[in-house]
Amino acid sequence: MHIVITGGTGLVGKTLTNKLLADDHFVSILTRNAQNKQNDTHLQYIEWLGDNEPERELEHVDAIVNLAGASISSRWTKKHKERIKNSRIEATRECIRLLQNLPGERPSVFVSASAMGYYGTSETDEFTEESAPANENFLQKVSARWEEEAAPAEDLGVRTIYARFGLVLDANEGALPLMMLPYKLGAGGPVGNGRQWYSWVHHEDAAGVIVHALENEHVEGVYNVTAPAPERMRDFGKKLSSALKRPHWLPAPAFAVRGALGEMSVLVVEGQKVIPARTEQSGYAFQYARLEHALDDLLRDD
Repeated sequence: MHIVITGGTGLVGKTLTNKLLADDHFVSILTRNAQNKQNDTHLQYIEWLGDNEPERELEHVDAIVNLAGASISSRWTKKHKERIKNSRIEATRECIRLLQNLPGERPSVFVSASAMGYYGTSETDEFTEESAPANENFLQKVSARWEEEAAPAEDLGVRTIYARFGLVLDANEGALPLMMLPYKLGAGGPVGNGRQWYSWVHHEDAAGVIVHALENEHVEGVYNVTAPAPERMRDFGKKLSSALKRPHWLPAPAFAVRGALGEMSVLVVEGQKVIPARTEQSGYAFQYARLEHALDDLLRDD
């Protein structure tokens, strides 16, 4: 297949690209800066957004995967919150425009990223793909709007998947290195009350679910991209400390975390228990279904 990816240089995008290339697919990565990026026989980089019209350089596209969006891991100033929201809206609208304007036959499938933030936060509720949000906060509103912007693909007759990602674990990027740092300094411990849920997923499974969606025509609609065994913060921390062979003892009170991180602290002191019910029902088998196995793989050289 010829697969177009936005956000292809990000954490999930890089893993996905490697998987697709290993399976002999052709990948076009849409990027704001294609300079100094190496093309080869199965991979090309094309500039998009602004005044660029990438459809002029794209032929016979079978699928589009939309992973673009500003990082949520920087402090949520008013300006950065606008970047988080607007980058996702802009990228998704451009994907819809591409679906409408690509030459030749229209791509048959569109995978658009979303986030488990769609469900709001709760210490007690369990969320599957059928669940309504527990409350409204910034991430819930952004996720809902993100999916609304992708919905016109369905009206175009394109099989559309909304992939609600959990906390993607990678040893070198994303949230995990930040979580590991206090443990490596000997000061790791529970954050807040420790009861908040962390719905995580190994980066190989995050990409694997997308490949599964691309290759299976029955996969359509909302799918949670989270491992089937979420963990409460206190248990996540204990398993992380065990994998790192470091102590788990120094609590970080919620008020201190909120003071340090501001509104972004919702990522740490609140959470949601998200279950990939439809994902597993669709036939996807998680390579790393349990946290200890994921950490053993990611931290084997630590």
